[in-house]
Amino acid sequence: MAEPSEVRTRNRARRVVVAIAACVALVVLGACSSVERVTNNVSKPTDVAIGQCVQVRSTDGDDSNVEATKSGCDAEGMTFIASQVVPGECGEFENYLTFPDTSDRLCLMPNFAQGECYAIPQSAGGSLVDFKEVDCNADAGPDSVVYLVETTGDGSLECAEGQVKAAYEKPEPRVFCLASLSGG
Repeated sequence: MAEPSEVRTRNRARRVVVAIAACVALVVLGACSSVERVTNNVSKPTDVAIGQCVQVRSTDGDDSNVEATKSGCDAEGMTFIASQVVPGECGEFENYLTFPDTSDRLCLMPNFAQGECYAIPQSAGGSLVDFKEVDCNADAGPDSVVYLVETTGDGSLECAEGQVKAAYEKPEPRVFCLASLSGG
């Protein structure tokens, strides 16, 4: 049988080893979490895969300075789908992000959901941060219009008379038929 002092020493050594292992695990977990946060930032067009969603926010309250982060397409708030990377102009209804040190643009398609309403900027000075998912009775503001997404479908969908047709070819053909609920 072991002496009581030997048992206490072994137990103390085990506790120290367990405490060190727990600290190492916490440091590794924290480092992995930090890497995940950093890799969600979109700082160049190739940081996001075509078909993946992003959210765009203004930085420091300045709508001309925005930051984009990768997100789930079902995330709260307005999301956009990365549709293509081009050195020139994006499609007719596509919006885009530009980046320092490259002339390539990341073209974006709004990720509209059928039955939902969105405030969409109408002026040339509008920004991606001006796109917002809103209540259908919301005030659009002076430079936006609130639209209800009445139907969505593939590229062959035809919209009814009086609806606005927003058609996208990439990343896959998609059409949104929108009804204007307010004017700006």
